[in-house]
Amino acid sequence: MSLAVELRPLTKADLPACAAIHTQSFETGWNAQTLSEYFPPQGLAYGALEGDKLMGFILMGAVSDQADIITIAVLPELRGRGIGKRLVARAEQEAAALGADLIFLEVAEDNDHAIALYKGAGYQPIGKRKNYYRRAAGRVSAVTMRKDLGREDLIPA
Repeated sequence: MSLAVELRPLTKADLPACAAIHTQSFETGWNAQTLSEYFPPQGLAYGALEGDKLMGFILMGAVSDQADIITIAVLPELRGRGIGKRLVARAEQEAAALGADLIFLEVAEDNDHAIALYKGAGYQPIGKRKNYYRRAAGRVSAVTMRKDLGREDLIPA
């Protein structure tokens, strides 16, 4: 089934839907108040919608010469349909337009689908944060990843 996905900037009115998706996506999902800390003007927030239905979203921290993907979440029943890939690409375009040269992120080392998404988008693992995520069954380390947005004058890692 093909989805007619529109990507657009999110507003504070989208926070309840974002919180509902985040709660379905993570063991410790964030509420609307926590998510709002990354909405403009503090960061970038983009959503994938079909009609009026929010299907997924991505949040980036404040953008300067570097940007950080804070979180990305897609409704569980819609994963694997390219929504996450489109959200990442849109966030990268916006970050580059604002002057970012590099994008960083952390992802749980046991989140194989997200790691595959990021690697497919050109992100490279650069380190690990031991016991970064707290879960009911214990802590999980994070893989730190980065992507160079293409400036030739950057010093390689």
